[in-house]
Amino acid sequence: MSTEFLPKKGKKGPVELQLTAMIDVFSMIVIFLVLGGVFGATDIVIPGDMKIPKSQSKEGIEAGPRVAILKDQVIFSMASSPIPLQDFRGSEADQTLARLKPEFEEYRKRQKESKATVFPLNLLADQNTPYQDVYDVVATFRKMGFNSILFVAQGEGVKK
Repeated sequence: MSTEFLPKKGKKGPVELQLTAMIDVFSMIVIFLVLGGVFGATDIVIPGDMKIPKSQSKEGIEAGPRVAILKDQVIFSMASSPIPLQDFRGSEADQTLARLKPEFEEYRKRQKESKATVFPLNLLADQNTPYQDVYDVVATFRKMGFNSILFVAQGEGVKK
């Protein structure tokens, strides 16, 4: 019987890992995760004279437009200038809604391109703001199409 086709029995060395190929694969995974990851930090600038309410909730804010109710005006991040608070009361609210609607439609178009179905709005109000003012502003923005109103508050353990 011929033994020329049988494997030779000899010393077997330790198994060596192909480190070059492994490093290449891990490098590609890291690059994919870094480039494909979404890194978003939402930051709300609170005016210096505003004292926002305290909250014990651990929920964070979502990326979205911001509305701040300050004394007699409302600052909407999509509007070019502050809006008088009285424009959100009674029949004035419909005119304000009509004036702000184009900015919201543009925002909605951009969000639909990213397949968003929730349109959040971050609302800041001083802890001494009357409830009726907050209600009037929120009602107008809900009619506009914002379906998630997030009330910004300061955490209990957070010190300014």
